[in-house]
Amino acid sequence: GLGEAAKRNVGTGANQIPDMGSFTLSVSGTGYQKLPSGFILQWGSIGAPGIAQDVVTHFPIAFPNRCLRVLVSQDYTPDSGAVGYIACAGFSPDPVKFISRASTPGLGASFLALGC
Repeated sequence: GLGEAAKRNVGTGANQIPDMGSFTLSVSGTGYQKLPSGFILQWGSIGAPGIAQDVVTHFPIAFPNRCLRVLVSQDYTPDSGAVGYIACAGFSPDPVKFISRASTPGLGASFLALGC
């Protein structure tokens, strides 16, 4: 006889089997991964202004519901001696952007955002 999986419909709901189209992926320096559960990972670069100021960074795609968390990391060029820190505005459910500020002007940074 047929196993239980053979009797299930394809989809992203309860008791359904997701197909590969349910795992949307954009692979590049700035990109995202959508999972069948609705969870989304996004990543990219944060612009590095020449002066210390707030930087608004837009996500590659808008989160349909909300951003859960943004993690940021300061980039470093070996032997440059230029180090600093970057901070992201506290938790914000904004689905399209976030705000950050670096301690050292001109240093780049990267982000990883989690949402749904």
